[in-house]
Amino acid sequence: MEALSQEVVELVRQDVERVKEELAVAAAEGRRGSTALAAGGVLGVLALLAAQESAVRALERVWPAHRVTGALAAAYGVTAVAFTGYGYERLRRARATSRQVLGHSVDTVRELADELADG
Repeated sequence: MEALSQEVVELVRQDVERVKEELAVAAAEGRRGSTALAAGGVLGVLALLAAQESAVRALERVWPAHRVTGALAAAYGVTAVAFTGYGYERLRRARATSRQVLGHSVDTVRELADELADG
């Protein structure tokens, strides 16, 4: 019985190590993805600035300059609020899911430890 318990403990250790390795790979991939997103964001801002200059020049033929800049600022503000809300909601869901998975993993290990102690 003791040998069986040791085998189970070793299997659990191997599973924990495998999960740690998978999490490390996922974290590294997340860092690479975040870096790429940041670079894309910077380039997107530069493209937006170039497009804004063109839009301002075109619209100033029809509207006064203060109206053009006000309209663009309002459009950017509304869009920023929408993206911020969307991003916050996605992060909130991801955090809740991570907590749920971690809680389930801890419960599973605890149950296994209890079974080993009782068995």
